[in-house]
Amino acid sequence: MMRVRRSFSALRESLSPNRLGPLALLGTALMGAGMLAGCSSTPTTYYVLSPQPGAMISPMQAMNLPQAIEVLTPSTTARLDRDGLLRVMSDSQDHMVPAAAWSEPLNEMVGHTLAANLRQRLPGHVVFSQNDSVGVKAGAYLELSLSRFEQDKSGHAIIVGVMSAHRADAPTEQARAVNVQWVSSQSVDTKQPVDMVKVLGEGVGVLSDQAIQLLSSLPPMPVRGGSSHL
Repeated sequence: MMRVRRSFSALRESLSPNRLGPLALLGTALMGAGMLAGCSSTPTTYYVLSPQPGAMISPMQAMNLPQAIEVLTPSTTARLDRDGLLRVMSDSQDHMVPAAAWSEPLNEMVGHTLAANLRQRLPGHVVFSQNDSVGVKAGAYLELSLSRFEQDKSGHAIIVGVMSAHRADAPTEQARAVNVQWVSSQSVDTKQPVDMVKVLGEGVGVLSDQAIQLLSSLPPMPVRGGSSHL
């Protein structure tokens, strides 16, 4: 029994902080720092694009547009298919903005924002997004394919892609398409994600104006029974 007590006493003494010295103190400090870092992590802020007001079309332009327009869900490249806000660094590396994310998939958000902008610019027309529960058939479709939707290495917000439009049941050759490339006039503060989101929303507003021009350029449907089908 004496040997067991002495062995336990020797083990307790060998594990005491005085015997372990700096190594024990370092381990304790690292554990404390890890716990503090976990408690102080910055929560994620979710951002949404805001619709942008624009000039409403004239009655003459409105007559040439279908009554119902469907904005198909935009397509995005794989590098844009992420939850976070994308920023390109000076070393040509993609960088996700820390603690910032979109409130819904980027392609769906751009499509919803584009549709909201068109509704404001096209009073009297029905404009809706793909998969919306709407009991009317669209007379024209608007499509957008995005390859860039981010902040570039110079600090400017940039949107690049292809926009197309076609009437329902119209021949493929009557579809219209344009390249879109928008760059903000001034650089955006890299430390303020909300500024980046605001400026990108303004870019979607510019694309909305271009979308109306594209829809207006569609050839009219052939005359059927003495009247044209819009």
